[in-house]
Parts: sequence; structure tokens; C-alpha cells
Amino acid sequence: MGYNYNGKLKSAELLLKEDGSVEMIRRAETPEDYFATFDFCDILKNID
Repeated sequence: MGYNYNGKLKSAELLLKEDGSVEMIRRAETPEDYFATFDFCDILKNID
């Protein structure tokens, strides 16, 4: 989905394989990821 309910960022997802190894299949979202779709007029360029 393209909408995060209540603005909660998604956590990283790990895949546990049958041989016991673990692989990250999705990194954790950052605030920059959340606001990326709102950056249509360079408002966030000055925020660090």
C-alpha cells in the first residue's frame, strides 16, 4: 500500500532460511522515506 496508517514507519524484514541463515529482505524506513512523496517544492532541502 502507498499509505502508512498513523505515520508509523515500517521496520526491517528478515527472512529466516531453512539452513538457519538470515537475509534482510527490506530495510527499515527512515523519516526521509516517509516524507519523500511530500518533497514537491524543495521544502525539505534545508532540514537536516
